[in-house]
Amino acid sequence: MKKVFTNLFLVSAFLMAGNVVTSCDKVDDLIDDISVPVPFTIKTDFDTQFPFATVNTTDLVPYPEIPVNIDVDAKIKEQYSSLSINNLKAAKLESFSIEALEGNAIPLDAIKDAEVYMRAPNLPDVLIGSITNNTNATKINFTPTNEDLINHLKSKQNSFFLKIRGSKVTAGNMKIKISTGFRIEVGL
Repeated sequence: MKKVFTNLFLVSAFLMAGNVVTSCDKVDDLIDDISVPVPFTIKTDFDTQFPFATVNTTDLVPYPEIPVNIDVDAKIKEQYSSLSINNLKAAKLESFSIEALEGNAIPLDAIKDAEVYMRAPNLPDVLIGSITNNTNATKINFTPTNEDLINHLKSKQNSFFLKIRGSKVTAGNMKIKISTGFRIEVGL
């Protein structure tokens, strides 16, 4: 009977030790997943202009890069001074819009379909939003994709570029305001 109790005690001790070891791993995993209370949005608005022309075509035509150079590290520190870009856990485009400015020679309804891409050095271009069948002459709201943009936003040298399918033949100087929002999540 003593042997049974001794064996039962040893088995229980081994099970308990195994549980403690695996629970420590789980605690480490939980610590890695701890996030700041709620994700926040980094908004970027800027004006730009460039020569622009569209034709009524079936192909999407790429347009020149628009430098953005978002300093996400500074934006994180504005919200949470003890955190940095190294604490970035998730980053996705929340909103992207183009609005015609005064003096814009091209009505935005000349753009039938468009895709917007994000570019950063040594990384592949990423499709971050699109619009189809646009009819608005003053503002275009793109539908964001669900792409993870952590690496693109860690770089301070990031830019956007558009691929556009025109609805009519136009040419002139494009003066627009670009408004973006990136949903950021940081953790410990």
